[in-house]
Amino acid sequence: MSLADLGALIRAKQVSPVEVTEQALARIEQFNPRWNAFLTVTADRAREQARAAEAEITKGEYRGPLHGVPVGLKDLIHTRGIRTTFGSKITRDFVPDADAEVVKNLLESGAVLVGKTALHEFAYGISNHNPHFGPTRNPWDLARVSGGSSGGSAVAVAGGLCYGALGTDTGGSIRIPASFCGIAGLKPTLGRVSLRNIQPLGYTLDHCGPMARTVVDAGLVYQVIAGYDPADEFSVDRPLGEIALRKSLAGIRIGIPENFFFEDVQPDVERAVKRAIEVMQGLGADTVPVRLPFLPQMVEVARELLLIEAYAVHSGHFRDRPNDLGEDLKALFEKGRKLTAERYVQTQRLRHSLRREMERVFDDVNVIVTPATPLAAFPIGDTRVTLSGTEYDARAASTRFLRCFDASGHPALAVPCGTDRQGLSIGLQIVGRLWDEAAVLQAGYAYEQATDWHTRRPPA
Repeated sequence: MSLADLGALIRAKQVSPVEVTEQALARIEQFNPRWNAFLTVTADRAREQARAAEAEITKGEYRGPLHGVPVGLKDLIHTRGIRTTFGSKITRDFVPDADAEVVKNLLESGAVLVGKTALHEFAYGISNHNPHFGPTRNPWDLARVSGGSSGGSAVAVAGGLCYGALGTDTGGSIRIPASFCGIAGLKPTLGRVSLRNIQPLGYTLDHCGPMARTVVDAGLVYQVIAGYDPADEFSVDRPLGEIALRKSLAGIRIGIPENFFFEDVQPDVERAVKRAIEVMQGLGADTVPVRLPFLPQMVEVARELLLIEAYAVHSGHFRDRPNDLGEDLKALFEKGRKLTAERYVQTQRLRHSLRREMERVFDDVNVIVTPATPLAAFPIGDTRVTLSGTEYDARAASTRFLRCFDASGHPALAVPCGTDRQGLSIGLQIVGRLWDEAAVLQAGYAYEQATDWHTRRPPA
């Protein structure tokens, strides 16, 4: 059942938040040993929150569509009094004394927190193959990665362990696991959602957003967590506007890139995405070819900025406790350490120039549609993948179509659009103008309603 459908039943008092929470906790107990989606399960607190929600709803004090609904949080989002590991041996026993702003928003909405979800160490990776807590396994094929770094949130949602979850996205970390696990994942505009009391990875690249089974569900969670936070130096005060979802795409102009996004992709991915575009045309959308010659440069800008900023965040860990870091992180931090302040400033200047070029593309279209990733989930432990006969680093391949929009800050949504020949999920990416999450969600919703990919469930 979707979050929206469940919320309606709870509001009508046809199901109890207590019953729903007990079911979620039972599924976590049954499936988490297999999938490793949660690092910490907050069963006692969840039951307490569910009882409180039931009492409020019984008295007519309904807070909204998340009231009484079980949700999960990526385990780098601070939760007061609850262990928050950041996926690292170094911080595995850290207990925050304050909630993140997004957690406050969720609790005020009446959501029930069932646990903290697994992530790649310090959120710096795309596989969720964590050397300290073990790999998070894709529920469609346990031998394959979930995607990262928000893999635990994606698996928890895809596997029905909770109805929505929060992830973070610095180089694709919401959209990669959403694509690999067959769910919806939204990276809002940079500055739209507060980052206060969320462990940073890249100060000027980090985003926090919702992950859910459907676009409607992602939109409901987004509306709860989005908004200006004057205590967050990266938050931007912009009105949210209305989100009115309809099944038609009449009047919507969709940009289809002529370069970059369909180069070196798995054939099954290309076929699925092109079929999705045909569906959107059938819904009334006008498709417009667009050229993005600056995209390879933007990808490199995003890569370099993250190397430098992640090292700046974790230089103390790299200096003082290198043996407690995973080998992949040590290699990345070493690369970041070697990049100079001069290089950083030059790269930031180039970033803003390229961002303007990206904004001009949206003068002619409402959204751009691309593959989310050029490949489906690959086997756990693999660090190299082959696309069109060319071997790539798995990290570089998985982030190639995504990290440019972390650098530009544009809102981007991943939704399932098919499967490959092995039954693994394929994701579609929908990118919108800055601050126009409404258009992105509208395009995703219309496509989703015309197809049934979002109704697929992993084998139990």
